[in-house]
Amino acid sequence: MIKQKIKDYTTGKIKKRLDTIFSKYIRAKYPKICYTCKKPTDKLQCGHFVSRQYLVTRWDENNCRPQCWGCNGYGRGQLLDFEENLISEIGKEKVEALKASRHQVLKLDRGWYEAQIDKYTTLLETLGKSNTLI
Repeated sequence: MIKQKIKDYTTGKIKKRLDTIFSKYIRAKYPKICYTCKKPTDKLQCGHFVSRQYLVTRWDENNCRPQCWGCNGYGRGQLLDFEENLISEIGKEKVEALKASRHQVLKLDRGWYEAQIDKYTTLLETLGKSNTLI
């Protein structure tokens, strides 16, 4: 069903669609609390520890957590707090692996994007939040 909708999309549009669905999934998966400042809010964004510019970690669930606009936008991710919280949650070894992996070259094709869109759409529906987040 999704493949028919995105069949004529450019790779850029498919990437944007994956960003949107992945962001909704991350915000639905975790409590409605900013990961870095711990402020409860309904208006969260998908914050990235390793920058989104690195495709290898852009859609890595270990790399992303919900953040408020203050921390993610104005605070540029509050990376020191983000890192401390990630180390407490997933361990220093996995955090170091995330940081090191950003140097990997990754070439993604249309099929990979479509598979990820299907995966996160299904996961989001499982959480019952597919249409409740912006």
